[in-house]
Amino acid sequence: MREKFRQSIGWLHSWSGLIIGWLLFAIFFTGTYSYFRNEITYWMQPELHGSAPAGNEAMLAADYLDRVAPESSSWSITLPTERSRVTQVAFREQPAAQNTERPRRERQPGEESSRPAGERRERAAAPESREQPEAGNTQQTDASPMRIPMAVHYLDSQTGERIIPRETSGGTFLYRFHVELYGMDRITGRKIIGAATMVMLIAIISGIIIHKRIFADFFTFRRKKGTRTWIDAHIFTAVLALPYHIMITYSGLVLLMMILLPWNTDGLRRMPAQNQQQRQAEIVTERVKLTPLAPILQDAEERLGSKIERIAISNQGKNNMIMEITPVGRKSITATGRGSGSSVKAVYKGSNGRFMGESVTEAPNKIAATMNVLSSLHLARFADTFTRWLFFISGALGTVMVGTGLIIWTNKKTKSMDKSFGRKLVEVLNIGGITGLIAATGVHFWSNRLLPFDLASRSGWEIRMFFTAWLLCCLHPLIRPAKKAWTEQLTLCAALYCLMPVLNAFTSKVNLFSAIVQGNAIIAGFDLTVFGLGVLFAYAAWKTSGIEMKTAVNTAMQEAR
Repeated sequence: MREKFRQSIGWLHSWSGLIIGWLLFAIFFTGTYSYFRNEITYWMQPELHGSAPAGNEAMLAADYLDRVAPESSSWSITLPTERSRVTQVAFREQPAAQNTERPRRERQPGEESSRPAGERRERAAAPESREQPEAGNTQQTDASPMRIPMAVHYLDSQTGERIIPRETSGGTFLYRFHVELYGMDRITGRKIIGAATMVMLIAIISGIIIHKRIFADFFTFRRKKGTRTWIDAHIFTAVLALPYHIMITYSGLVLLMMILLPWNTDGLRRMPAQNQQQRQAEIVTERVKLTPLAPILQDAEERLGSKIERIAISNQGKNNMIMEITPVGRKSITATGRGSGSSVKAVYKGSNGRFMGESVTEAPNKIAATMNVLSSLHLARFADTFTRWLFFISGALGTVMVGTGLIIWTNKKTKSMDKSFGRKLVEVLNIGGITGLIAATGVHFWSNRLLPFDLASRSGWEIRMFFTAWLLCCLHPLIRPAKKAWTEQLTLCAALYCLMPVLNAFTSKVNLFSAIVQGNAIIAGFDLTVFGLGVLFAYAAWKTSGIEMKTAVNTAMQEAR
């Protein structure tokens, strides 16, 4: 009875993993890249690479905002961090008199705009406190205020001059593909991702059940044993990051539960907004200047015990101007659902620099706090560099786990389904879905540097190049033997990734060597990572070519006999 149960679970594990395996591989692959989507976007905008922190970025940014947006009601300054070496400023533009269109939500801190700032309204970080309405805008106190978009500009951290980077889909495209796929309604895409995540959870649980010696097999790796070697690799990558696999799968379901279970989210509703009638009474129309920032930032660093990451200014130009100062690193995974919000902020009066207290962000209830922890763990926006690399490596292990599982199924069916249409279809999908996606991502990076700077809809062309390359890689194994197709596509991947640092050297002011000298860890880290991946792909291509030659020799010997 027990063996029959295990066999049934084994059947469930094999077929659930196969049916949704290619989608799961794409989800894991793009999700792993998404841990460094800010760094990817920075690399894909080489115009920003010449900027380096100088220490007076806040003052330069305030002067720039005073020149460019003196009448704006809200300012935001994001200082250079380990994830970006440029200064970002954002300001709320005044809407046109007849404009009633509801703009998109504002983007979160640290997310780079994917188009040149100034050419479109970008989603930007805004003060987390609610906006104070203008004196003449008090007649609709019950209606929710229209969200006016923020315009985002990049500044050189040394000179304070504006930099206009190229339009690019950046790392945000890979992140969005991970969350909601592409080319379909967002809700539909997220429902598909949710269904795939449910199947992934079933595959993980069933995989634990069917392996009697799962932890013993973890320490066993048999080289050059065909399918057995692939099974050992599958078990190794599954067990090594098993807590991560369970966490990332379950938390992914929690993130999508409002779409999958929309009737069961009452406990997550946020507390009602504070009554703003008293605040409105304080608003005046006389414009006042922002107090010098240097002494305020020094005081805030001493109070918060950390360097400053962001300055948000609301009611700019008014007597009740407020500054909220966010420190670096003090992220809370319970306070906000994205894990990117600081639990403590220092608040100052903008007109005279008087310290007004600390703003503490907390979840409204335990249900929301639990939800925030799970979603923050999934997104990992709270993570420092070391933790983010741990997540990246764990995600890479998950990607390999899914890929090896697909290859195992094909190898096990070699004898029983050698010439069947089903096995050929799976083999083609394996090559196109695994190496094809890897190659397409490389083409996406290359197209970013090779397309003309002023090309219309440039980010759209990057995405078209990505899907065109992926489609060609899916068609390639239809006209080539499977083993040759594996070798050729892995060779393509090796070339794309190994030569990417060379591409960067010819298309950016900062190459790998100068990045190391200047301490630009973003460019150096990206170039070294893709080069290392390229070396792995080259090794895999060499191994598959050796297997291909060995198979050809064995076939010739059998025919000679």
